[in-house]
Amino acid sequence: MKTTWAVLALIQVGCASRPSAEFSAQDEAAVRAVAESSVAYLKAGKPDAWAELYAEDGVLYPPNHPAVRGRSALREYARGVPVENVEFSDVQVQGNGSMAYGTSAVIFKLKRQPADTGKQLWVARRSPAGKWEVVVVSFNSNLAPAGTK
Repeated sequence: MKTTWAVLALIQVGCASRPSAEFSAQDEAAVRAVAESSVAYLKAGKPDAWAELYAEDGVLYPPNHPAVRGRSALREYARGVPVENVEFSDVQVQGNGSMAYGTSAVIFKLKRQPADTGKQLWVARRSPAGKWEVVVVSFNSNLAPAGTK
């Protein structure tokens, strides 16, 4: 019986929640820098650099398109998107420990398409090496679907 209680005590200590690392002002700045780099790489036509902002298992949920999963697929997706302009505004970033999320308004213009606005939500995590990587992004358009008013 003593052994059972000792094992239970060890399990409880091992499973006790540990305080998570603080999400510092430097972390917030680093996550914002990832968002800024995303815009800069898309504008400059640098799909490889843009894809490297994502975790290897990163996912993008673009409007009117299937999910794009994995850094290699993200790179190919970005190569096929004719970006003329993209901007983020009202960028908000929050986090806890090694996880962060952000929201923003998006203005984007693709070549031979009308300009559009939208919004996005993204999640980032700090890698074991300390680099902030995008895990998932979901964005959408404010334009009404085709055929609707």
